[in-house]
Amino acid sequence: MWNVIECTGHPRDLGSGQGLAVRSAIRQQMKKAGLDARRRRWPKLAAFTSGPVRGSGSGREMIRHFTHLAERADGLARGAGVPVDSLLELQHPAYSEADEAQAACVLDGGSGSNLVRTLAGGAWLVRRSRPEVGFASLELTEPWCVSSVAGINEAGLAVCMAPSGEIASPRESAASSQFFVQECLQRFEEIEAGIDWCLNRPAKGQGTLLLADAAGRLGAVHFGAAGPEPERSDGSPILAGLPGPAMQAFESWAASPATGRVPLSGSVMVRLDCGGRRLELKDGSSSERILALEIAPSEDPEPGDLGS
Repeated sequence: MWNVIECTGHPRDLGSGQGLAVRSAIRQQMKKAGLDARRRRWPKLAAFTSGPVRGSGSGREMIRHFTHLAERADGLARGAGVPVDSLLELQHPAYSEADEAQAACVLDGGSGSNLVRTLAGGAWLVRRSRPEVGFASLELTEPWCVSSVAGINEAGLAVCMAPSGEIASPRESAASSQFFVQECLQRFEEIEAGIDWCLNRPAKGQGTLLLADAAGRLGAVHFGAAGPEPERSDGSPILAGLPGPAMQAFESWAASPATGRVPLSGSVMVRLDCGGRRLELKDGSSSERILALEIAPSEDPEPGDLGS
């Protein structure tokens, strides 16, 4: 059974709703990671930039450059009743429970693009985000994460992060590149705006951000030691991820997508349909549908007032 939650409101409200819904899973992950799960009854009135995590490392960089996500993390910590420093530490991909056998493919699906990704291992959560400002979205994430690994917004933009296998230390003085998934979903309608924004933000970590939109455009941002590199497709599929069966299956399927499915035993496939604003989960072995959700558009989305 997949856990589906809905989070609405301002950033702290979005986080608080998630924390209340899955607080047990968050606290268990903190204890497993050896992090303090005891929240002070009377929090100190210290500056938000102080503390063992907030004063250094990726947590500090989240606060500096991804303000909405930092506020969401504060709300998530409040909702779960855990220390914000420990919660910020968990945002780093080093604490993910996902298996390494992951890959993703973005391709032209005829009526808008499609983005397909494998999900292996992990305590996955389906989240509906309805921010007060910005686009509503459907996302896949882990219970303790404010960003997501894959999602689609009401404008038809689909985004996901495909790993490369190399993960920076949580103490690195840079924000995780995975934060871009949530930021792009909340802010943008098409891939060019998302790619340009990602190229002008500091981030650390290996991997590829794949983007697709309802107009059929496909693109990617590859993060590496030399910095982010953009890629635009002429209609050909873009593949990314770790070497192994998942990538091999995607390469075969991308060459002939009419086969209809990617046979992958032990994995779950997520398909993001840009034209239909739809998220589907399927069994990787049989292609049997597990879950299918569509985004109901907001009455008056305000994507433009999110600051820099």
